[in-house]
Amino acid sequence: MSKPSAPPPPAKINLSDPQIRAVVAGTLQAIWKYVLPYKGRFILSSVLGILSGLFNGVMIIGFQLIFSLVLRGKTTTLGETIKLPLIGELNPAEILGVSSDTPVGFTGVAIACAFIPALIFCRGFLGYLSSYMQTWVTSKVVYQIRNDAFRSIMRQSPGYFNNARTGELMQTVISQTGVVQRNAMQLIQTVAQRPVSIIAILIPLFASDWFFTLMSLVIFPACLYPILRLGKRVRKVGAKEEYDSRALMSSMQESFAGIRLVKAYGREAHEMDRFDRSNASMTQNMVRWGKALELIGPIVETVASFGIAAGLVYAWSRGVEAQTFFVLVMALTQIYPPLKELSRVQLFLQKTTVAAGMVFEILNRQPDIQDAPDALAIGRSSGAVTFKDITFYYRDKDDVKKDTPAVQDINLQFEPGKFYALVGRSGAGKSTLFSLMLRFYDPDAGSVLLDGRDIRTCTQHSVRANIGIVSQDTFLFHDTIRENIRYGRLDATEAEIIAAAKKAHAHEFIEQISNGYDAIVGEGGCNLSGGQRQRISIARAILRDSPVLLLDEATSALDTESEKIIQEAIHTLSAGKTVVAIAHRLSTILEADQIIVMEQGRVVDRGPHAELLARNDIYQNLYNLQYSSDERRES
Repeated sequence: MSKPSAPPPPAKINLSDPQIRAVVAGTLQAIWKYVLPYKGRFILSSVLGILSGLFNGVMIIGFQLIFSLVLRGKTTTLGETIKLPLIGELNPAEILGVSSDTPVGFTGVAIACAFIPALIFCRGFLGYLSSYMQTWVTSKVVYQIRNDAFRSIMRQSPGYFNNARTGELMQTVISQTGVVQRNAMQLIQTVAQRPVSIIAILIPLFASDWFFTLMSLVIFPACLYPILRLGKRVRKVGAKEEYDSRALMSSMQESFAGIRLVKAYGREAHEMDRFDRSNASMTQNMVRWGKALELIGPIVETVASFGIAAGLVYAWSRGVEAQTFFVLVMALTQIYPPLKELSRVQLFLQKTTVAAGMVFEILNRQPDIQDAPDALAIGRSSGAVTFKDITFYYRDKDDVKKDTPAVQDINLQFEPGKFYALVGRSGAGKSTLFSLMLRFYDPDAGSVLLDGRDIRTCTQHSVRANIGIVSQDTFLFHDTIRENIRYGRLDATEAEIIAAAKKAHAHEFIEQISNGYDAIVGEGGCNLSGGQRQRISIARAILRDSPVLLLDEATSALDTESEKIIQEAIHTLSAGKTVVAIAHRLSTILEADQIIVMEQGRVVDRGPHAELLARNDIYQNLYNLQYSSDERRES
């Protein structure tokens, strides 16, 4: 059995730079595998983002032309030469084929100014298309990741769920995948588009006045220092926020799942305090994260403004024209939004890596119990079950064997169509045999055979299709009675569902309640009594019609009247099947073909009731204790 997954402590995120690069590379590589099916749209979105960034350079040249035409005054003519970066000198009159003394005029100014929103719209529309396609791709990716994560969890053995917290699993599948989606999209946009935007702006700026541009940017290295400093400080905070989010979800899920216990013990205030502690911790880290994220922008802009100030002094000393200086400064200010976003890459990358690490931990986890590569899908069994030299140890959360085996040296043979019962004190190993029969676990030694075939050589689905189970801990989904019965066989017709309900003595009470088979049973079946839930469970097992039937203390929690009804339903269900029952009430298994007495994980005796009562001390004690208790209750 592989080690169960558990979230690492936040301290593990505080890695050295080479380790961080390795983790990030692995995470991005794993995400890229999900992007591949949509690589066409992904590449197109990146190209559009790059074009949107390059369009900044077009806008600078366009604005230079527009401002030169408009801001020179009312006497400006189309014949006046305009010097543009990268293009050189341009004569509008020659291009338009008009006289060089043609005035610009109001019409010309209006047309020229109309190009400003047109240019901005073109850049914005390219950015919109890029963002839309990236959103489409990341949504498809997160959809697939969520599905795969849920499938991976559903494939795990029950041993995994013994140590996993349901709330953490839910939070990882739902929330962490969302974090990956949002931050991955932000990273893609930032990394693909922003550097191009900066370069597209700088090229015409350097072509226009390289010294002015250089002076404005000479202070750029100083902008990196606060980014690096804050990045190191916030790295652990961002990681801890994600772990606090998991703890919050777990606290909430456990409170809701155990609401009856909470109410019965009056522990509402205790649960509120527990939730408040997790919520406060997560909120505090969210504030720290947001503060660090937003602080970077003003710091970068403030430091960069010194460059603009120095450039202004230079423009004054060189006598740069106002319209030229205005375009240069406007272009420089356009550099800082993408620069500010680039400064956040490390923080977004850190948070994405933490969230993706939690998700891919689930995705990459191999189930403890897996089908063999050549496993066979068996058909309907005759119902013969054999335990051959079985020994099994439970494991703790670190996959370490318990000191004492749960069952040891078990040899049993259950013949088709007969009724067997397992009895013994709590912890004797009865439920463990059920789990091994269902292949929830694999034995450490020996084998479980179905019709003489080791169940490890068969597919899990086909093995479990041959086994039905009715337990005292009946679970019903928050759905209609009809769908809870249909869960036994999903393709069952309405007539088959009703027939199964009648055989389980459930049809009568179903018809009497509001909405009948369409009635919602509530969370875990809370709208029904214990006996009603049990009868629906039996109807579900009848519909399944498996050749082997496991009864796990199916009537131990019921009153006498309900027990009698359930016993009649179980008698109908058991007809022609191999029945193995665990029962605290020996009265329910006195007619068993063979009763197996277990003690401390071993089989100590077996035989019919009369023989065991005559010769076995353990069975005698169980019998006497139960019937003396029954007599006291009756008196």
